[in-house]
Amino acid sequence: MSRSSRPLRIHPIVMRRVTVAGVVDVTPNMRRITLTGDELAEGVMGEGHHRPAFRSDGFDDHVKLVVPPADGELPRIGTQEENRFAWNPEVLGNTRDYTVRSWDPATRSFAVDVVRHDHGLAASWAFGARPGDEIHVAGPKSCALINTDADWHLLAGDETALPAIARWLEEAPEGTRGHVVIEVPAEADRQEIGTRADVRVEWLVRDGEPAGTGTRLFDAVRRVELPAGRVYAWVAGEAMTIAPIRRYLRDERGLPKEDVEVVGYWRRPKTTTAAEEAPRDDAERLVPVSADEGEGTSADLLLQIHEMTELAPPVITRVAVTLGVNPAVSYGVTTLDGLAADTGVPAARLAPLLDGMTALGLLERDGDHFRNTPLGAVLCEDSAHDDLSLDNPANREALAFVDLLDVLRAGGHAERLGTVPWRARRAADPALDAAHHDRAAEQLAYVLDLLPEVPAVRDAGTLAVGGEAAAHVAERIARGRTVHLPGTDVARWPGHDCAVLVAALEGRPDDECRDLLRAALSAGRALVLFERTSDKAAVDDHAAEQVLTGLAVTGFPLRSSDDIAGLLREAGARTVERTVLGWGFGPFGTVTVAHV
Repeated sequence: MSRSSRPLRIHPIVMRRVTVAGVVDVTPNMRRITLTGDELAEGVMGEGHHRPAFRSDGFDDHVKLVVPPADGELPRIGTQEENRFAWNPEVLGNTRDYTVRSWDPATRSFAVDVVRHDHGLAASWAFGARPGDEIHVAGPKSCALINTDADWHLLAGDETALPAIARWLEEAPEGTRGHVVIEVPAEADRQEIGTRADVRVEWLVRDGEPAGTGTRLFDAVRRVELPAGRVYAWVAGEAMTIAPIRRYLRDERGLPKEDVEVVGYWRRPKTTTAAEEAPRDDAERLVPVSADEGEGTSADLLLQIHEMTELAPPVITRVAVTLGVNPAVSYGVTTLDGLAADTGVPAARLAPLLDGMTALGLLERDGDHFRNTPLGAVLCEDSAHDDLSLDNPANREALAFVDLLDVLRAGGHAERLGTVPWRARRAADPALDAAHHDRAAEQLAYVLDLLPEVPAVRDAGTLAVGGEAAAHVAERIARGRTVHLPGTDVARWPGHDCAVLVAALEGRPDDECRDLLRAALSAGRALVLFERTSDKAAVDDHAAEQVLTGLAVTGFPLRSSDDIAGLLREAGARTVERTVLGWGFGPFGTVTVAHV
C-alpha cells in the first residue's frame, strides 16, 4: 500500500453479528442503516479470543457487510482467529465494503449509508431491511485520522463517497480550511451537513446522466484554486472517472504522493459486444476438443501451460505503467500521436505496445482513439505505479528473474546486474538504496504501530534499529526513548535493551549474518528481526517468485524461519520465538524475537 500522511491505526479483524436498529431514507437515493448489538462491546469470543470493542475514528473507515442471500442461507462464513478472520472463500462473493457513516460508543451502534442501485447485492438488502434483521460485519481493520498538519483540504467524490465526506465535514476541527465537491444523482439528493470547518461545499447534480460517466467531477476539481501552503486531497468514486484527478493533482499541481489519496470505490459495468467476446488467441484450438470433454482434458492443460509460459503480459504491463499510458488515456490523451507526445516515445515504436495492451485487455480502440478498460483503469492507481514502474530501480531489478537459469547453473547473481555484489551495488547507488528503503517502509505500514507492543520492545529503555527503513522505524517506535541507528557495521553497535533489524540478512552469506546478529545480541538483551522468508514458497506462487527473484538479484535465496532461528542460536541467542503482528499478513507480518 502507498504511505499516507494521515496517521494510521491498526485494529484486529473481528467478525461480529449485529442487528438492524433503525432504517431511515436520508434522500431518495440514500438509505441509512443503524446497526447495534452486544458483540460491538469488548468481550470474549466463542473461540476464546479476546474481542476488542468496535471502534471507528477515521472518516473513511469501512466495514465489510456479509450480505445474506434472498433465496437461502449463507454457508459457514469462516473462522475467527486471534487478530484476524479466516474467510471461507465461498462467502466473499456475498461481501460488500461500506463506510462507517457515524459511530456512537455510548449506545454501541454505528450507521452505514447505502446508495440505491437497480442491481446491487447490498442495496437490495438495505432497501428491504427492517428493524430486527441480523447481519454479520467485519472491521474496521484500520483507520486513518484526519491530516491535521495540512493547511488546506480538498475532498471530492460521487454519492458513494458522500458518507465519508459528510463524516469528515462533521468531525473536522474548527478552523480547518478547504473545498468539498460532491456529485449526486438528483437535486433531491443534496444533504444538509453541519460542520465547524471553514470550507465551501459545492454540489454537482447529474440530472439523469448515468453514474460513473462524464467529466463533471474532474472539471470541478480543476476549477478549484489551490492556495499556497500544504494541501491534502482525498477523492473517491467510480474508478475510471476519478483516475484523471490523480494525475492532475500529482503531475500538474505537484502535490506529493503522501498528500493525495484517490480511491476507486466502484467500477462502472462494461457493456459487452460480440467483438469483445472474441478470444485473445487461439491456444485453446491447438488440440481438438470433443463435446463431452471437461476440466482436466489435454486441451485445458495445454491452455494452462500456454498461459503460464507467456512472457509478453508482465513485460507489456510494466512498460505501460512506466510510460504512464493508462493515466494519460484517462486524462484525455487518446490518440496514437497524442500518446507518443505524452510518453516521449515515437509513434512508430509506441504503436506495437498499444496493440499489445489492446490484445491484453488493458486498452480498447474506437477508431483512432483509445479508451481504458476496467482492467486498464487499475493501472492508473498509485499502487500499480509503486509496484510495477521500471523507473523505480528496485522494480527494475526484478527483470533479473529472466536470468534465473544462468544463476542456477553458474551461481552468483544475474549477469545483467554487473559483477558488483548486491549490497555493494546499493551502497554505490543512492537511488537504488533509497528505493529499497521506501519499499520496506511501505511493507511495514500495517505492522509498525504494533511493534511497540511486543514485550521486548515495550520494556526497552534504549533501542537500536538497523536494516531497511531504519530511520522510519526508529521515528515510529521511539516514543520518547533513546534510539541508536548503528547501521550494519558490526563494530558500531552501542549498548541497548533491544535491537530491531529489518531485512538485514537478505543478500548476505551465512557467516556475515552471524557476525551481524552476534554484534547486535552482544550489545543488548533482545533482538527483534523482520525478515522475508521462503516459508510459503511451495504453496504460494507469489512467494515463490519473491524467493527466486531474490536469488537472481542477490545471489542468495531467502532463508526459511528455521534457517534464521539456527543463525540466531549460532550467534548466541538463548531463546528464539516467532510472533505474529496484527493480522499476520505481508512479508513482515511475523517477526522473530530472540533473547540472550
